[in-house]
Amino acid sequence: MILRLVASMTLACCASISTAQAETAWQKLTYSDPRHPSAFSPIVTPLWRRELADKPFYQIHAARFEAAGTTYLVSVAFAGGICAMGANDRNAVAEPAICPARFDVLRDGAVVHTVRGRACSVAPLPEDAMANPTDTTEVRFDAASITVNFRSRLSGKWVRTCQRRMRVR
Repeated sequence: MILRLVASMTLACCASISTAQAETAWQKLTYSDPRHPSAFSPIVTPLWRRELADKPFYQIHAARFEAAGTTYLVSVAFAGGICAMGANDRNAVAEPAICPARFDVLRDGAVVHTVRGRACSVAPLPEDAMANPTDTTEVRFDAASITVNFRSRLSGKWVRTCQRRMRVR
């Protein structure tokens, strides 16, 4: 009797865990730059106007989530001078750039709250034929805790230092 009770509780627990994981699947950030605009460009570019004002080239990576009538917009801006980048000499290896990130809460199309942080920027230019096709930065949104988790893959491997979390407080 007790074993049956424990078994059913274990199954119920596992079912709820797998449901929660399905709700918060990892999503690749959408790439955009002035030459390759995305559907996010009109929304996120104005948010980064101050940081990108004097930058001739930049990238913005973004994702959007909806929960309980609220829109959550996650974006990472890449440009020289605003990101911490690795070495750039003949002995350098591929490293992610650590760049400014935003987690914006929107209601009725207006930003009502912003959390700023830093996250990895791993996204090759669309025309870069030499780039590793698995290089990416992904996010996962948890509506219950209003948290976004970041992870990045570079040269086919997940980068431990790119596992970051931002939470709306």
